[in-house]
Amino acid sequence: MKSEYKIAAAVFVAGLGVIGGLYLKKHSKIMVKSEHYSKADKKIIIPDVGNDYEKIEEVQAYLNDIKEAYASGKTVLPLDNSELDSNGKIAQDVALKSKKFLSDTKIDGKILHNDIMRVVPAPVSMLDSKAKQECKESVCYVVEKYNFALNSTKRAIVDVNARKIIAIHNYPNMQPDISVRLTNIAKAIALKNPKIIADLGHEPTPNEISMPNVRTNLENSPCENKNHLCVAPTFPQREKQRALWAIVDLTKLKLAAAKWAGLGKTYTPACIDERELENRYIVKNFCQKDTKLQKDGWSMVYHLTGSDGLELRDVKFKGHKVAKSLKVVDWHVAYKGYGADKLDTSTPTIIEGRRVEFVKGENNEYTFGYNDAMGCPMFSTSVVLAFNGPQVKDIVENNKTVGFSIIQDFRNPKWPMACNYRYQNRFFFYKDGSFRTAAVSMGRGCSNKAIYRPVMRLDIDLDSHEEFSLYKNGAWQKFDLEGEYKASSKEPMYKGKYLYKFTEIENPDSGYYVEPNRGQFKDGSRGDHEHIFISKFKKDEGDEDLLTLGSCCKLDEDGPERFIADKELIENSDIVLWYVPTIHNDDREGHQYCWADSAIDKYGNPVAKVWPCVVGPKFVLIHN
Repeated sequence: MKSEYKIAAAVFVAGLGVIGGLYLKKHSKIMVKSEHYSKADKKIIIPDVGNDYEKIEEVQAYLNDIKEAYASGKTVLPLDNSELDSNGKIAQDVALKSKKFLSDTKIDGKILHNDIMRVVPAPVSMLDSKAKQECKESVCYVVEKYNFALNSTKRAIVDVNARKIIAIHNYPNMQPDISVRLTNIAKAIALKNPKIIADLGHEPTPNEISMPNVRTNLENSPCENKNHLCVAPTFPQREKQRALWAIVDLTKLKLAAAKWAGLGKTYTPACIDERELENRYIVKNFCQKDTKLQKDGWSMVYHLTGSDGLELRDVKFKGHKVAKSLKVVDWHVAYKGYGADKLDTSTPTIIEGRRVEFVKGENNEYTFGYNDAMGCPMFSTSVVLAFNGPQVKDIVENNKTVGFSIIQDFRNPKWPMACNYRYQNRFFFYKDGSFRTAAVSMGRGCSNKAIYRPVMRLDIDLDSHEEFSLYKNGAWQKFDLEGEYKASSKEPMYKGKYLYKFTEIENPDSGYYVEPNRGQFKDGSRGDHEHIFISKFKKDEGDEDLLTLGSCCKLDEDGPERFIADKELIENSDIVLWYVPTIHNDDREGHQYCWADSAIDKYGNPVAKVWPCVVGPKFVLIHN
């Protein structure tokens, strides 16, 4: 294919910008040796998502120091005088007045998070021949600054007597030893984490921690993002020949992960990596076994699949059957292009590990894109992988708990960079017996002209075989055969809310109304614009992990068409609802939707700004 039609690669990359580049990751590990390693104790600890580390006193004081430094016009947080001798104070002051030393502290006028990490007498090993000669006649100090946003270190050699910089060296993607201040913060985060306390069986003291700043000088960190600054304070239990290793992410100021490891004479385990630990934890606990949940009258089991996201099975409310299976099996992602007459698809195009599909249309247009599958982080063919385990949270409305939700996050490692995606499966269960299945896109994708179509497979399973009806022309019309319906989003609905319903064959006054999303759920949605299919249940049609359905880019084909091709009779049968919303993203200022972007927060660190799109129907219990 001609380069200008390789999905307009320049367009894809344009969304990155300078700040987007902050998110480029490289896999790396801290490698440490262990003479003895017990295979009997390999427990991995993953902290709760959303743990509020800003409430830790040491963290709060640090963040306040950063804000005060920025407010006073500084672009770097200096070391406290307690970490400096008299010559060190001079050296730091000289470095912080150097435009060259501070040249990387801002991007587009926004301050990036930078800390002075150490100011010490300059060892000979850091000096070139010229500096060695000059420092023979004077006192020289090294001043090291770490840029959290760019993951880079800058080192200045300062002649203290002459009060001048004699050399500056840059170290991209490399990290210095950390300051005493950050060492204390790392200790506080590890000591005060509820999961660490629970696993140790007592509230630890600072004296129990070994090596709170342990890391290899100027080597990449072991964190999930690989360019975060991380350390690994440990809690050795020598009498049990084991130690709990905590990975503290000092870029995000949080506990990233922890792991029990056997103690050798060196006290050091082999290879700690947050992403690898978390992936193993997710696979073991959510991919390789079911999790049972009973709450607010609901019961169910859930697990992560290889390619169909988070699946809920055997859902019941107060002992009555509700659903055999609920899941989102695919995301179709399409983009529109122009110049179909010049389009050459003789060679494949691969973007971020996906093969791109092209479909020629009318008026010299074509569509291109991918089918995205969500799945387990290991041993899976999916491209968008589980990130953290499923989260169960209360639903609070008007200061009252009305139910609970189950949320599973899936993302590409480089999200929110262009051509990377983040999805969520969300399931809402209410105390009144209603529930909602939702698919969420958080962008960013490859373009601001994207069309997303999540494919939901909703196997409703009532106490007796169910019937499905569509509200049309002022009456309910029952489906006797497999079929489909494409909503206009403007048609009249029963009681102004319900377009479909499931009822029990033996009790037609019992079942669920189906309320399609028209933006009424107060989540910023612009509606589902759904295409639905009703098929007869067959085990090989999605009851187990399903291969990719249909085409990303044939906009008149959603995939479930194949399951209703024979128009089989569905009377007195188990039936499945396939629910496929259509979403158009938007990047217009003030109107963003299904979009994500990079920004710098008030502390100078890169963060993702997200404008999610939430789609999916609500099932409301019919009261007889």
